[in-house]
Amino acid sequence: MEEKRLGPIRVAVVGSGMAGLVTAYLLRRDARQRYEVKVFESGTTLSLDSASISIPNGSQGSKDRVDLPMRAFAGGYYNNLKAMYDHLGVKYHEQPFLFEFAKAGPEEHSTTSHSYFAFGSNFHSIPFSRSSPLATFTYLIEALYLLVCYSWFSFCCFCIRPKITRQGTAYEFETLAQYLTRIWLPDYFTSYYLLPLMSSVATCSHQALLSFPASDLVDYKRRTNGAPHYTVSNGVQTVQERLANSIEYELSAIVTDVRQRGGQVQVTWERSDGNGDSRSEVFDKVVLAVTPDVVGKIYQPLSYHMSRIPTMQVESVVHTDRALLQTELVGRDTSQLIYLRTSTDNTHRTESLHVQPSGAIVTTCPFSHIDASLTLRSAKFTRVLRSPASKRIVNSIFEGTCLPTEEEKPLPSWKNGDDNVWLVGGWCWDGMVLLEGCVVSAMRVAKALDVEIPWLD
Repeated sequence: MEEKRLGPIRVAVVGSGMAGLVTAYLLRRDARQRYEVKVFESGTTLSLDSASISIPNGSQGSKDRVDLPMRAFAGGYYNNLKAMYDHLGVKYHEQPFLFEFAKAGPEEHSTTSHSYFAFGSNFHSIPFSRSSPLATFTYLIEALYLLVCYSWFSFCCFCIRPKITRQGTAYEFETLAQYLTRIWLPDYFTSYYLLPLMSSVATCSHQALLSFPASDLVDYKRRTNGAPHYTVSNGVQTVQERLANSIEYELSAIVTDVRQRGGQVQVTWERSDGNGDSRSEVFDKVVLAVTPDVVGKIYQPLSYHMSRIPTMQVESVVHTDRALLQTELVGRDTSQLIYLRTSTDNTHRTESLHVQPSGAIVTTCPFSHIDASLTLRSAKFTRVLRSPASKRIVNSIFEGTCLPTEEEKPLPSWKNGDDNVWLVGGWCWDGMVLLEGCVVSAMRVAKALDVEIPWLD
C-alpha cells in the first residue's frame, strides 16, 4: 500500500528565464495542487524581461517596448510557444521584416557600408531603390543569382538530409560546413546571404554557426518555410507577468551548489547584494533553468560534460546612432528593417541592426563603433552553441540515444530527472537553441511529474 505524503512536494527552480518560468507556472498550477514552487534568480528582477527597455514613440505619443534580446518567432517552428501564448492570452501579431544586406568598410570599426541587396521576409516585398539603369540591371542580376541559390538550398533542405555516419558503435553528425560543401552551395551565397541571415537568428558568429549540426538549420528551414514571423505586441513583459503571477521567488540569490542530501536536494545560495552569508534549503526536487556552464559550476555530477557544451558571450545594444544605417529603406510600409552588415575581412562577422518603430536601433553582435552618448542600454547574455559533440551529450541526457565516438570520453550516465534534478532551457533539446526549446523542455518536466499541460488541450 502506497504511503500518503504529508504536505506539498517542494520544488526549487534555479533561473527565471522563459524555461524556468514556464516550468514554475506548470507545476504551480497542478490540478491536484501537489507542488510548492520557489524560483531563485541571481538578478534584482526576473530575467526574462530584465534587459528590455521602454522607449517613447514620438509619432504615436506612446512608448514602445523593446525586447532585449529580440524575441520574434516564426510560425511552423514555435508551435508550443504559440499555443502557450494563446493559453495565457498574450497578444502577438504578424510582423513582416525587411532584410537589407551590406558589406562593412575594410578598416576596423568603419562606419561605411555598401548595400548589395534587400528583400522582404517570405518575399512579401522586393524593394527597388536604385538610382540608375545600370544599378537596376546589376540589382536584377543579383536577384536572379539569389533566386537560383536560394531555390537550390531550399530543395536540398527538403530532399537531401544531413549525413549520420556510423563510427564503430557511435554516430558522427555532419556539420553545417560539411553539408554546404556537399550540396555545392556557392561560397558567395553562403558568406554574404545564408550565414548573415542565420547568424542573426542564432545570434552567434559565422564560424560558430558552421560548426552546428547541419540537421539544426535544415530542420529550421523545413519547418519555417513560407511561415510568417510574429512578435509579442507589448513585449515579453506581458509573458513574464502572467507566468510569474502568484509564484514565490527569491531575487538577488546566486545559487552556488546543488547536491543530494538523504533522498532530497540541497540548494545553497548567496545574496548577490552582499547582505548575509550563504544559505541552504532542502527541496524534494530541483529544476536547473540555467546555461550549461552554470549547471557545471553548481551541480558536480555534470561538471565535466557541461564544460564540453560550447557557449559564448553575446552583446546587444539599444541606441540611436544612425551612422551605420546607410540605407534608403527605413520606414517603408509596416515592415521593420533588419540591416545586416557583414565584415569583408577573414572573420566574416555579421552585426544586425534592427530598427524599431520608435526609431531606436538594436544592434546585436556589434563590431563597429557605437556612439556611447547615443546608447540607451547595453546587455550581455550567454549564447549556448551547438556542435556534433554537444548534440551527443544533450541527446544522451534527454533521450538516451547517443554513444560517444572513439575519440571522446564516455557520455554522461546521468539522465534528466536522476536524483530528483532536471534540466530545462533552450539548449535542452535536439534543435536550435531558441525559445521553443525552453517551452518543450519545461513541458517535459511537467509530464515527468504527472502535471497536465493546459495548452495541449
